[in-house]
Order: sequence, then C-alpha cells, then structure tokens
Amino acid sequence: MHIAVFLTTLMLLSTLPVHNQTDSLSKGTSPSYVPANLQSYKLYLDSPNETVNGDGMITTKEPSGSHEEASAVGGLDFRSAEMFNDLWIYGQGSSNDQIELKVYLKFEGPDGSTADLTMVLESDNDEISSETLELDDPCESGGLIGQGGDCSWTPSEVFFSISSDGFKVEKGSQIKLSIDASVTCQTGGQGGIGGGGDGCELTIAYGDVEQTPGTSHLELKANALSDSSVKVHRPGMLWTEPEVTEWEPYQWVENRDIEFTIDVRSAFGRDDIQRVELDLTKPSGTNSASSDFPKLFEDDDLRLDNNGLVGNFTWTYPEGIAPGQYNLTLQVTDVQGHVLTYSHMGLQFVDHGIDLSLPVGTSDTLLYAPGQQSSVDFQIRHTGAQGNPVNVVMEVPPNTFPSSWSDPLWDRPEGYELSDGGAFAKPILTIETPEADLSDAPELLEVFARAYAENENGLSVEVAVERILLDMEEVGVYANPRVSLYEDEAHQKQIADSERPEAFDSSLSHYIDSEENGVYFMDVYNAGFDTDTFRIELDIIEDGWRYNVFDNTTGTSLFDAETGEYVTPDIASHEILTMKVEVTPPSSRDDADITMINGEIYSRGDSDRKAEFFFTVHRTFGILAEVFADSDGGDLGTIGPISPTDSATFDIRITDSTDEIGERRWMIVNPARLDENTEVNPAYAAWNFEITDSNGSNAIVATLGANQTFEIEMNVQINGQIEAGNHTIYLRIKEEVVDDDEELRYFDLPLIIKIEEIVTPNNIIVQQKTSTSAFLPSQTKSIEYLVKNNNNIPLDIVITASAPSGWDVKMKTNNVQIGANFVILTVPAFSQDEFTMDFTSPESIRTGEELTVEFEVTPMDEEVPYPLEFKQEERFKFATTCDGFFNCVSSQVLNPSTPTIGLYFGLALVLFIAIYRKGAQSTSGMAVWEEELDPIDSEEEEKSLDIPPPIETEDDFDDDLELIEELEDL
Repeated sequence: MHIAVFLTTLMLLSTLPVHNQTDSLSKGTSPSYVPANLQSYKLYLDSPNETVNGDGMITTKEPSGSHEEASAVGGLDFRSAEMFNDLWIYGQGSSNDQIELKVYLKFEGPDGSTADLTMVLESDNDEISSETLELDDPCESGGLIGQGGDCSWTPSEVFFSISSDGFKVEKGSQIKLSIDASVTCQTGGQGGIGGGGDGCELTIAYGDVEQTPGTSHLELKANALSDSSVKVHRPGMLWTEPEVTEWEPYQWVENRDIEFTIDVRSAFGRDDIQRVELDLTKPSGTNSASSDFPKLFEDDDLRLDNNGLVGNFTWTYPEGIAPGQYNLTLQVTDVQGHVLTYSHMGLQFVDHGIDLSLPVGTSDTLLYAPGQQSSVDFQIRHTGAQGNPVNVVMEVPPNTFPSSWSDPLWDRPEGYELSDGGAFAKPILTIETPEADLSDAPELLEVFARAYAENENGLSVEVAVERILLDMEEVGVYANPRVSLYEDEAHQKQIADSERPEAFDSSLSHYIDSEENGVYFMDVYNAGFDTDTFRIELDIIEDGWRYNVFDNTTGTSLFDAETGEYVTPDIASHEILTMKVEVTPPSSRDDADITMINGEIYSRGDSDRKAEFFFTVHRTFGILAEVFADSDGGDLGTIGPISPTDSATFDIRITDSTDEIGERRWMIVNPARLDENTEVNPAYAAWNFEITDSNGSNAIVATLGANQTFEIEMNVQINGQIEAGNHTIYLRIKEEVVDDDEELRYFDLPLIIKIEEIVTPNNIIVQQKTSTSAFLPSQTKSIEYLVKNNNNIPLDIVITASAPSGWDVKMKTNNVQIGANFVILTVPAFSQDEFTMDFTSPESIRTGEELTVEFEVTPMDEEVPYPLEFKQEERFKFATTCDGFFNCVSSQVLNPSTPTIGLYFGLALVLFIAIYRKGAQSTSGMAVWEEELDPIDSEEEEKSLDIPPPIETEDDFDDDLELIEELEDL
C-alpha cells in the first residue's frame, strides 16, 4: 500500500565555484575555497511562522514537541523561507535524481472508499516534479486498517524524479510543496466524490508527529554553506580590498596585527548555522599557530550583514614567529551536523623583510632654505627571520633635484648591514641647496630602502624594497612660530591654537578662583629653518590682571630683567618648548571679572614673524555656574541662530567651589531683573526667563556645601522686537547673606543667544511727513519722507522716484547733496531714516489736475538686491492750481485740460445748432405770410389791413429752453 502525502519548501543559498588550495598567496589574490561537496539534508515539514506564508513551513530544524495535522482535501501548501543565496538542489542515489518525501498520513472512511493524493515540488512557482498516490484501503475508527480497526499515523514514501543536474532555487525564492487530495467515499452501497463525505477524510501529520518516532520531511542533497569565506587584512581595511597574506616575523608591534574577517552564509538563513571555527596551523600542519587558535566564534562575535553572518578576529602574532607557510581553515557546522571546511590559501611568514620609517617625533616634511643645508633621519629595521642577514642600500632616485643642487649624500652610501631579524639602523640624508631661486624644487622627496641577501648560489639579490615619501617645503631662515595652549600639563584639554583659531571658542570662559592663579601650558614650535628664540607678550584687555611665564622643565621664570620682556631659551628648528603660564586675577572688586587675553609670540631672529592666539579668563568667588546641556547642538552656552519668536533652554550646573565648612545659600537672579543685562539692551527686560529645578519647581535659591552642585533649567522666551545677531545675557548667582565686613560673593554666567536674520516682503514703510498744497507752474517744493525698517537687520534701501513728464525730481538725504531721482539709505533694524524730495512743476500745467509720483523701494543684500518679491511700490498724489484770473484762463487756453476741450467743443456745437434753427424758422414764417396775403386786394390791404406785432410760436420757446439747458450742462 502506498499512502502519499507531502509538503515541503526550501531556502537554500547558491554554491559558488571554488579554487583548489595553493601553497602561497600573493598580495591582492582572492580567497580560495574547497569544492562545494554535497551534503545530505532533511527538510522538515513544520508549523508555519510569521515569516512564511502557507499552511506549513519547510525548515532544516527538526521539529520538537508540537504535533500538527491538517486535511489534504482542498489542498495544503508548505513553503520554505526565502533563500538568502542561490541554492542548487540534487537528488539522492547514484544518479542524484531522486528526492524522497516521507510523509505521515491517515485515510479514514468506509470500506471501499478511495483517494488520490497529488504532490507537487516547486522552485518558487516553477514545477520541478509531481507524483500521485492512489489510496484504496481506508481505516475506520474502532477496527484495524481496512477492517474497521483503529486508525493511526502511517508513513508513506514518495520519490520525486528530477534531473541529475539538479535544479536551482534562486536568491529570494522559496521551495514549495503542494499536497492536494480528492476522496471518493463509499456510503450505503453508493459512492460519492468529495472531501470528507459521510466520514471520509485524508489527513496529513507534520511537526513532531505524535505517537511516532518520525517526522514528515524531504531528503535531498545540497551545499547550503558553500558561499562562506574568510579573508586576511590589516586592521581597518575593507572586505573588498586585496588581502595581505605575506607577513614579517620582526615587524614593529603596531604592525603585527592580523585581522581575519569571516563571512558565513547559509541559503537557509542565520538559524541554520550552529558553530563557526577558525584555525591557523603551523607549517608542520600538526599544531595551531598559537593558543589563540582554533578561534570559536560565539553568537556575540557575529553580526548579521547583507544576509550573512560576519565576524572579525584580530590576532597579534608574536615577535620572531617561525617563517613558513601557515594554513588557514574555516569550519562551519549547521543544525543538522554538517561540517563544511573551507581552506584559505594561508599566510606566509617571510625570511627577509625591511621596514622604512621616520624616528618618533620626526616631521614628515623636509624643510629647506636658500643656501642652507638640510638633513633628515630615517629608521630601517630588519623584519625578516633570524639567521638571514641583509645589506640595506638607501637611494634617492636620479634627477630628483634640479641640476643646480648638490647631489644628496647618505652617511653610509655603501649600505647598512643588518645581521638578524629585529636589527635596525638610522640612515642620515643631507641635502645642500644653492643660494638662488628655489621655485623649481620638487614638492615630494621619494626615498627607497633596498635590501640585498645571498641566494643559494652565493649571489647578492634584492629580497625586499620599501619606499617612503616626504613633503618638501621651502621656509625662511626664520618663520612664524606655532603656538598651542592647554589647560592641563598632559595636553588633553587644548583651548587655543595659533594655526587653527576657528577650532576654539576664544570667548569661552576659563575659571580662576579669586584667591588662586590660573595655570596654563603653552607649546611654542619653531617652524623656521634655524634655531631661534621668541619674545612672549600677553595683552590683557581689562585692568588688574597679571601674568608670569616659566620654563615648564626647569621652573625658571622667562622674564628678562634687562629688556623687561619674557623671552624663551633657544628652540631648535622643528622643536617644541613647553612653558607654564600663570594668570593672576585682580584683587579689586571694581575690576572686570571676565577678560580676553591676546597672546603674541615674536621671533627674535625676525620680528615680523609672529603667532597670535586668544582665550578668555573668568574670576570666580567660591561659586560658579556652567552650562552642561542646551537646546542647540553647537557650542555649550551658545544657542542659535533661532527665530525671534522661538525659545531657548539651558541646563546649568551651579557649584560651590569653596572649601568652607557648612552650607551657604546662593540666590539665583532672574536675568530680566539684572541691570547688567537691561542697561545693554532694555528689550531683555521683556523676555520671559523661567528657571526651574530638577523637580520642575521654581528655582530661587541653591543651598550648597563645599564642592556640592545644584542643577537648574532656564527656559528663555524671546519677546518683542529684537535685532538679529549675538545677544549675551548674564545669569547671576550671588550670596544671599554676607557679613557686613565681607564683600558679596557672586558669579555671572554669560549665555549667548543668536537671533537669525529675517527680512520679510512689504516690511519697509515709506510715509510723507510734509503736507503740501497744490502746485503752481514752475514751483519747487521740498517734501520730507520717513522710511521705517521693520526688519531685524540693518538694510541698505534704494528708493527710486518716477514722476510725470515735465516734472523734475531730486532726492537727497541732506542739504549739501545735489540730488538725483534716487536715494540710498542705510536704516538700522527697527529704526527709521528720512530723505527729502525736491519736486518742481513745469512752466505750463493744467489747473486742478491730480498727478502721481511712484517710489520703487528696493532692499539690498549687501550689493545685491533681494528677490523681486521684496520690491515695494509706493504712490503719492499731488494737485495743480493757478494764481490770478488771467493765469487761470491762459492756462486753460494754452494748455487746456480734457474737460476744458470738451467745454469748447460743446459751446461750438450749441452755437451751431442755435444759428441753424433760427435761420430755418425765419424762412418758414415768410412763406406762410405771403400765402395769406395773395387773395386780398392790394388797395384794401393798404386801407384796412392792420398788421399785428410778431408772435413767437411754442416751438420757438421750447428751442430756447433747450439751448439754455445745454449751456448749463456745459
């Protein structure tokens, strides 16, 4: 009876081709691997997890403790996790073409029922092989299988046929096993097809199958670990850089570190890897190179990187290690106990080697000056094995220097004999320069050390060569010194540097108790070509502060009573002298607590050569405060630039620096109520300072004993108009109670808030100050204007005027200027300025006309205008008038306005209409009159006709009214 059921998907990584191990590996060679030997794997069907979709998962871990079962009717889907690398899978047997599936199943139903169980093996969605089992012997609960006995889990074996060349599961793909059953259930003498009809069921068991010693699984061959590798480098090198496989037994200790980097990969993922071990064996091959091997990597030694487990191991090999070929192997064990060994090409410890370097403290820059002799010391060391003498010849390549220079000279041109590993010598190179222009000097000096030894034929052959490069720099006989200042003798806390002034905040306070001296350590480096002495001047800005300078080695004061100056002893070229500087605070309380010190160090060989540095000292009186955190990521105690509407937060630690017994109460003064702040800028009084302790309560008093601290947080809300730039405010800590005969102790902590520059469009106001009447012809009026800058930075503002044709504009800021059609004003932030416009009307103007002068207002960003959206246009209106009847009439006659021209035209039109109508009416009346007289006898007419006066008709009257109305309209 064959019962078939199967689920399984795999995650596998690609197996890369490998190279055979060789006896030696030169620098830059890729790592070598043994052939990817195939291993037998069991891939178990288990319950799914959150990383794998499907009814179950395929895994290399053997299930334990959890039994799972599911109906195959309707289909089951088992999947592996996605492959971390490409993985080639092969079958078992002599031809590698059979993959076995062992599956536990249970077919339940009445006698006579049948089932078909189809299983498909896939790589991602590509079908690899499929098999179908036909089942005809169901079991019934209560009887034996096929005879009504109890049903139990029964193992079935299915063999998938695949190509003997195997198949590939690509990186990111899954192994899939699909199982689907169709059941024909026999019930009451009638068959039915379907799932579980009338008690028929086909169930698959997976996980840790109950009541059996076995599991449902696939059996196949693969090499999931074949992408694992190891590389050898110097510490700090990258994985992609060429390997370093040749090492020298007598290298300096700092050069004897070997870094082994392993990259362990399993196609099935991190959980498939159980043990990683690295071993380096002696040339004999029998023992490890040292007690550090074999190196077993713990879980904490490995990290997941690019889907692989990566680990590093640094080994410092002992001085004088025996020369020869050392074999390096990496062993990886997976969860199924497969042990895969990868052989690296190994390490070679050589017989001959040299190291070329500069002695400790020697500069890698060779200084030279016209007509002077320069020299430089080198250091060579035999780094090969004992019993292998070498002769080292030092060499500067020909034609390195111009022909006008002398040939470089070595103190031992024949070479330096180094008898054994570890032996060393110090060659000296001397170069003499001509008294001429040295602009053709090389920028770099290349030096070779060539080691020669006898071969088996007694001939001297080159066995090692090393090269070193030095910068070359032309200097004067005397040069600017280089000065570094430190707060501690160990030179760990540097506070100033003449070569890198931007690296240190010269305004940062360095505290000095009023009863003590501040001690600092100053290094002066002679960068000149010749030995020199240096004059020291410390210019202290505030009165009352004093200083003294001592040789730090002898403790002798460097004050020269004859010259009244501090002068160093001789400092050789490229040498450093350390001095101790003591700064004494003033004794008077009236003197400033904070002062900046400007240090100047002059060459006495050439007084034009000097170095300069700055630092700030701060006198304290048993109490001090420091910022230990703030809301900005820059220098502590300095915040910004921030918006004028933002807030700033300072975390401040207050320290009682006294050595007195008992406690003292120190008042915390709100900066808004400190005169030292508001007298500088009254706007600070409008800022809101919220000072709280660690509990969030208002902090008013700090009660402290000797060397105790109290931490506060001060939040500053900026209010009102405030200019851009640096704003220094002081937080004062002062003694609450003091005896009448003692002076009050206090401390002022400077805090800097930087306000960012903000310029917004339409934030410049131009207003006319002078009220003006209407302009007469040829009249000039001086009109004053006010310009307000409502931005928080000073602005150069260009105002250009555009006037109507014929009008003259001259703008100026004072009476001395001639004036032009533009004016340039520099207006401080939140301030105003004025200018005057002389406005002249033309000789001929229209009376009663309104005209506009347009100002174009352009703010400037230094010499470049701000973008177009910042440009403003302001308009101001003016009127014209006339003086006297004749002038008013003539102005309209000679230069009529549009309404006047309209009036003229209207009058002419009305006059024309009136004349026309009168003429028409007169002609019409005569014609009527003559017609009426025709029948009358002329004699009777003379005697009896009485002619009345002319009578105006109604139409005549209406015409006159229309004429009057038209005149009124005009």
